[in-house]
Amino acid sequence: MAQQALYRKWRPQTFEDLIGQEHVVRTLRNALRLGHLHHAYLLAGPRGTGKTTTARLLAKAVNCLAPMEERPCDKCEICQAVSAGRLMDLIEIDAASNTGVDDVRDLLERINFQPAQARYKVYVIDEVHMLSNSAFNALLKTLEEPPPHVIFVLATTEVHKIPATVLSRCQRFEFRRIPVELLVGRLRDIAAAEDIEIEPEALALIARTATGSVRDAISLLDQMASGGTVTAEQVRLILGAERREVIHALIRAWFAGQSSTALEVLNRAVDGGADPRQLARQLADTMRGLLLMRMGAEELWVELTAEERREFQNLAQQADPGRLAAAARLFSEVASERGAGWQPQLPLELAFVESAVGAMPVAPVQSPNPGSAPAARNIAPAPAPVPIAPSQGPQPSVPPARPPEVAQPGSVTPAPAQAADMDSLVGDVVSRWPDIKSQMRAVDLSLSALLNDARPLGQDGDGQLVLGFKHNFHRGKVNTPENRATLESLISKLLGSPLRIRCELEKDWSGSTSSSVPLAAPTTPASSPSTPPASPAPRLSQAPEDLLDGDPLIRRARVELGADPKIVE
Repeated sequence: MAQQALYRKWRPQTFEDLIGQEHVVRTLRNALRLGHLHHAYLLAGPRGTGKTTTARLLAKAVNCLAPMEERPCDKCEICQAVSAGRLMDLIEIDAASNTGVDDVRDLLERINFQPAQARYKVYVIDEVHMLSNSAFNALLKTLEEPPPHVIFVLATTEVHKIPATVLSRCQRFEFRRIPVELLVGRLRDIAAAEDIEIEPEALALIARTATGSVRDAISLLDQMASGGTVTAEQVRLILGAERREVIHALIRAWFAGQSSTALEVLNRAVDGGADPRQLARQLADTMRGLLLMRMGAEELWVELTAEERREFQNLAQQADPGRLAAAARLFSEVASERGAGWQPQLPLELAFVESAVGAMPVAPVQSPNPGSAPAARNIAPAPAPVPIAPSQGPQPSVPPARPPEVAQPGSVTPAPAQAADMDSLVGDVVSRWPDIKSQMRAVDLSLSALLNDARPLGQDGDGQLVLGFKHNFHRGKVNTPENRATLESLISKLLGSPLRIRCELEKDWSGSTSSSVPLAAPTTPASSPSTPPASPAPRLSQAPEDLLDGDPLIRRARVELGADPKIVE
């Protein structure tokens, strides 16, 4: 004979055994004591938190033969029959398997019969949200005016799917996730009673993995106990990479902007047997907790140890709430996806990269919002670019704010002072290029992705900033009038100076061509013809390559998103 599962063996048999739902127990006990029983109850909340157990306890309590203050006693004939599953007047229905109107009509046809053994017939409908609309309609009249000997108890994990007409006819109780501390205590009691040797750290790991579900926690303990003494290392091995430490490593990498490290951790986790959707759910939960901390509601995040709380408080205070919310939303969407696809971890990888690229270092960005006045910067704002002076005719007394889009015939190289000014402006773009890409994400996500293939190269003879691209596909997309105007507007606002942009392939760009100007071109004195011309001064340091640009995985991800025409192995 198969051994009974621990979660069934240790199902609470009295209200005292039910943990974490004191608000529900207190209200039901008061109603029993005062005789204020309702004809329909709705129990809503996460799975494994005691909804079905409470429904059975209520069936016991309303029919128990003991004095009122002792109900349910778990000793009388009625209580024993409920515990053994043989009370004829307790009818449990799985709505997930009996969704149709005919199933409900069959139930309603027998509802007027008097109880066979007890005072009340108790109908427990589990996962009631699975009923069809016609089934709900058939149930409505009976829910409103049931026979006096009938009590309905409806249980659901998705209360939002239940029609408002049904909700209005029920007393509703919200069940909460069980805190880690209570789960650890419950597991410790069960382990002691079952003679299971288990390390305290192993208990904590199991409780955290259960994420507030008593049933999941006891089932995990049952699984671990099959191998003798339960150690923390054994729990980590059996649970694979979904353990807490992996999630924390991914969060730290996200804050540090180390996406390549995070992707390595993630892939090792999946190779070790972790479910990508489960990882995504845990990441979404953690991002939610960090957002709660950041917004001053950290007491709602109850599943942390004291050490973890200190670490996450430091991270949360350095984070941008908008980024935390966006990351939580992305990971939540991945966790909700049904199809695994040809590469199950790909949606999670894309979500992580999309939320992390350009995210932190964790100091607040000291740049103005688009449309606001320019904020102070470490580098002084450079003056507006000066147009190329015509070779003949007087110079204009006030240079136009924007240079002409096409160089006029006979144009000459700007004066050294003007070139130096432009050097400062382009150097500012170089130093702030990661920030520019990050800001673009809030304006145009597709354009932001295309900029990962670009970097500032210098200025041309018309005073335009030259952006270099490795691929013509990306250059062409950014070089459309609309995209170029969007990018020019953002950079001009961030720098506080108007700037025009020219898009080129890196292999085609040369700062020494007649139509371009090096960033810092030295002059050779005319009075020293015998002195060989000095080597051109080094150009401003190039913008650092995107940290993920050479990663084959990211290149493949770009192909999946349609942002890269081919894969470069």
